[in-house]
Amino acid sequence: MPQPRVLHRIHRRPPAWLVGGFLVLVSCTRFAGGAFADIPRPWVPPVADSLIAWSAEARARFQTNKGDSATGPNYRAYELVGRMGRRILRTLGKENFPQVGVVEAVLDTLGLETELVTDPRLPDFTLLMVRNPYRRDANAVGYLYWYAGDDLRLQGVVFRGGYAPHMRVWWTGKPEGPYEWGILDQERDPEGWLGLVFLRLMPNGYYWNVIQYEGDNPDLGRAGDAYWVDVNRDDVPEVVSWSKALADSSFQECQGCPHLITEKIFVRRAAGFELHDSRLLPSPYSTFVLFIRLLREGNRAAASRLLQDPSKLDDAIALGWGGAPGRGAWQLEYAEPDQAWPRWLALRFNAGKGTPLYIVHFTMKDARWIIQDWLVPIRKSDKSATIGGTKDR
Repeated sequence: MPQPRVLHRIHRRPPAWLVGGFLVLVSCTRFAGGAFADIPRPWVPPVADSLIAWSAEARARFQTNKGDSATGPNYRAYELVGRMGRRILRTLGKENFPQVGVVEAVLDTLGLETELVTDPRLPDFTLLMVRNPYRRDANAVGYLYWYAGDDLRLQGVVFRGGYAPHMRVWWTGKPEGPYEWGILDQERDPEGWLGLVFLRLMPNGYYWNVIQYEGDNPDLGRAGDAYWVDVNRDDVPEVVSWSKALADSSFQECQGCPHLITEKIFVRRAAGFELHDSRLLPSPYSTFVLFIRLLREGNRAAASRLLQDPSKLDDAIALGWGGAPGRGAWQLEYAEPDQAWPRWLALRFNAGKGTPLYIVHFTMKDARWIIQDWLVPIRKSDKSATIGGTKDR
């Protein structure tokens, strides 16, 4: 393309702004007496001109890509950035591979949108997530870099979102797949899905076989986060996700109010990662939702165990809380201010006479949330409210 050739002629020497992006720490230098010291030195790769030309072509191609796909003709732009990452890493050298953060800094300086992540326990494995800087809803391509002997290998994988990636690599000891690599990512939309890609290294070490992909992986949820956590400390990580739960149709939630959260644990099995456990994350709000559900089911024994004072069960029933469910019967209007994890909630009972507002307080008992008490309805004719039978003016 004409533009890269022009840039190549102009920059016979790497520009100062690019040189500054390539500052890395070199390996220790031995001094007299056996002492070591880390000496920062400016490093300019011999391929700087090529990087400038490739970045110009990649930006031009990203701008003209059609649709949100990262395959077909659209792939060339991503491939250029992936090759740039590999060239920087090869110039950096295997001995300086722990300093791979320089790759993202340089590519960002060149006007590209990337995110680089590594596993600190196995720094020889690196993921460079490449996204279209001109179309944020387009698919991303994650480039895997790893060494097979002295050969720095590269492999691209398409991701639905490619945002906030987390990765883990672990040794299996199995000849049919000596290493396994897991990658978690999110869509750009805060309400979007969480994704999982799971790969196994082939015995020759030259490429990764995809075991689970985002189209057929387990449901990690949406509007949340997922992380690699070695729950049982066996050196094989589990996936733990926290995502927005499907709200009970009889409850409406205000903007900024707490919502129900689903916690899931996925464990490594023969076919990949499978669901091991799923539950609503315990909270005051989830306790109240459960309490109302038990009242509607007529399960008085279970409902009473969610009350600090079980004798108040009859009061709740008398107020109509155990009536037939209806869409929007309850409305969460606000919560304890300036608290990310509130201990009291303001809930309006739209199905009650006069749509009363209740201030419901919670406390802990035996390591679980229970209902401590609630304010009686605030009446138009009486601006005061009572709690436990005492006036609160």
